[in-house]
Amino acid sequence: MYLCRVANRVVLHVGAPKTGTTFLQAVLFQNRERLRALGVLVPGVSRREHGKAATGVRKGPASSKYADWERLVAQTHSWPKTVVISNEWFSMAPSEHARLALEDLGNTEKHIVFTARDFIDQVPSAWQETLKLGVSSTLEGFIKSLDAADSGGEVLPDVAVMRDRWRWSVFDPAEVLDRWAADLPPDRLHVVTVPPRGADPNLLWRRFAGLLGIDPDACETKVDQTRQSVGVESARLLQEIGPVLRSAVGADKGIGHEAFPWVRQYFSQELLVPRGGRPIAMRQSEFAMIRERSHQSVQRVRAAGYDVVGDLLDLSSSAAAPGARHPDGVTDRELLELAMPLLGDLLRRVREEYLRAEEAERKATAVEPIAHRGQRGAQKRQRRPRGIWLV
Repeated sequence: MYLCRVANRVVLHVGAPKTGTTFLQAVLFQNRERLRALGVLVPGVSRREHGKAATGVRKGPASSKYADWERLVAQTHSWPKTVVISNEWFSMAPSEHARLALEDLGNTEKHIVFTARDFIDQVPSAWQETLKLGVSSTLEGFIKSLDAADSGGEVLPDVAVMRDRWRWSVFDPAEVLDRWAADLPPDRLHVVTVPPRGADPNLLWRRFAGLLGIDPDACETKVDQTRQSVGVESARLLQEIGPVLRSAVGADKGIGHEAFPWVRQYFSQELLVPRGGRPIAMRQSEFAMIRERSHQSVQRVRAAGYDVVGDLLDLSSSAAAPGARHPDGVTDRELLELAMPLLGDLLRRVREEYLRAEEAERKATAVEPIAHRGQRGAQKRQRRPRGIWLV
């Protein structure tokens, strides 16, 4: 059953990370015109704008980033029906900033949506995301840091933002919705559960679409759902070489943004993700602790009376993924077998880029005045790596 649409209703999807948010956002933006025709506005022109708005809300009105949030709010006020804003990092906002953001939305019917996933699946998925940015930590250390980040204890080194993003108070629907509740009635705070492994891949969208008040079949859901996670073997390799990769791109010298395009997008996503591998498993003691945490969260959600779209059993019933293994079980031999083809890929990439630069220079030289060609040729010979001769 779909929510009854009313004038100027805002659906704010606030998280959590690693709960299918990328898929939902891809569907929303791919279907912007269809949704508009159905009375649902997706403000902005890209997912990046929603991410910047979330940063603004997290930092608060004193930050220059808050203008990004205000731009989306302005579009919200000019639309007479339903508006949807979605970014997982709204989940990081402290309660005082969340309250101010809701006040900015004015006299609208506000709905807060939190997509929630079983922590048994979410935690290993989040851990490998930190590894893909070159942050070297053990799975055990990462799990411990989820509590430490909230209690002021020791947290992951190297990347400061990790302290804010990867913590229980960002993963837990009870924690996040408590910060976003303000004076909203419980039936306007929604927990959408991520279906278990093996379920219809479109079921998450169907649940989410119901909150928008639309027929889910009215939208195209064939979006790029390329596998995003690395296997346990690649995760173990990143543990070992992540800091070296960060150093190679200068991320350990104050230019941390370079880790995203090179360590995460190129090395991890393009080179490692396609190699697959087995799922990541936790030790039994860690599994039991996280399962208990899941039960506690479910109890709090149930007691709060929030609207649940899906089944709360989805949040506390996952078993270990078939074939999963703990990272410590990956052998040095396996690491070597994984790393050796990567060296070939990297050398091939260097050669392709070098040949592309040579071809571009050749074409440029062909149209230059003759007087300048000798000087450019000398410069080209000086730049050529010693020992490389291209025919």
